[in-house]
Amino acid sequence: MVLEDVLRRSYELTRYRRPPIGLEMDGFCHWLHEQGYSRSVLRSHIAKVSHFNQYLRYLGIKHPQDVQDLHAERFIATHLRKRKRISSRHTAPAIRRVMKYLTERGVVIPAVEPPVPYQCVLDGYLDYLRRDRCLADGTVRSYRHYLTPFFHCLDGTDILRSLSEVSPQQVHDFFVKRAKGKADITRAHIQSALKSFFAFCAKQGYVPGHLTNSVPKVFRYQLATPPRPVCEQDAQKLITSIDRSTSTGRRDYAIVLLLHTYGVRGAQVRTLRLQDIQWRHSRIRFRSCKGGKEILDPLTDEVGESLLDYLRHGRPQAAYPEVFLTDHAPFHPLKADTLYIMIASRMRRLGLIQAALGPHGFRHGFATRMLNSGQSLKTIADLLGHRNLDSTFIYAKVDFETLKQLPLDWPEV
Repeated sequence: MVLEDVLRRSYELTRYRRPPIGLEMDGFCHWLHEQGYSRSVLRSHIAKVSHFNQYLRYLGIKHPQDVQDLHAERFIATHLRKRKRISSRHTAPAIRRVMKYLTERGVVIPAVEPPVPYQCVLDGYLDYLRRDRCLADGTVRSYRHYLTPFFHCLDGTDILRSLSEVSPQQVHDFFVKRAKGKADITRAHIQSALKSFFAFCAKQGYVPGHLTNSVPKVFRYQLATPPRPVCEQDAQKLITSIDRSTSTGRRDYAIVLLLHTYGVRGAQVRTLRLQDIQWRHSRIRFRSCKGGKEILDPLTDEVGESLLDYLRHGRPQAAYPEVFLTDHAPFHPLKADTLYIMIASRMRRLGLIQAALGPHGFRHGFATRMLNSGQSLKTIADLLGHRNLDSTFIYAKVDFETLKQLPLDWPEV
């Protein structure tokens, strides 16, 4: 697809093909078309890029090789400042996409950012987490996320000297500042990252060993909060409320049905691949997640029909092995926040706010249904993919029939 296939007025071709970026506009149109963008989006992007092209000509840039990311960010900032944010909300995505296209083509050479002063220490620590502690990639990314602000508080000229001069009070103050207002689980993650990092630094001789003990403790009572399951009535209400006449509705219906039927995690639904659906054997496989076990369940007729309906009439054509993709271009597998927002927004619209919002409420609901039907905790742990039975004990709080037998008689006063 080229400019002639998109533009309605032929006299615009000359203006849009002016250097420096106009020379690459036909390839940019084809690149967008291959990613599934509609014709109207292509026209909008071309118009925004044309304004950017005029800005570059005003700066005296004549060749696309001279365009830099700095020019794009300055144009976006100037455009947003001069115009209303609502009218210019598509400007930044269009300009950044054309810069991405030019970079992939090798026309624009991205600026090489200088390495941060603490990079060598951070890389050594991350390698230690992967090699010695065998932590998952998600956990390593989480530790890096919580540690980066701590490095920013240090003197960057000599990172090893700065680490050797860190005092317990500095560690305490940093933790209090970063953990203020955060949830208990977030505070626990910050604590784990700091303690693990200082243990690594003590092993390497960067810091004294007592800094590990200066990280404040986070007290969390095990199994303190009861599960907030989505009950059967609310689950059926949500399932029947989804409009399956659209591609998005077919996708969301299949996702909610999977969560309700099998009680799997949201991550297991997002990473479900086409080869995991074993049609000939009527089975479906969910990959292991969060250190759990792989789950192999029978494929029910209702779930199978919902998946077929989505794959035939709702899933966009994209070269990804994952089953569920975004409903708009550029098409790619769902992210965690996208899945959560989709389910939570549908639950809020129906007033289903008593249960845990997001996909995890269906997992609690599945375990609660299994428990009420007389299944043992061991069986529920296997169905949920728990390796450790302790992870399943939280559902004992909703086993009301068993709990009724536990309280002692209260003597009359």
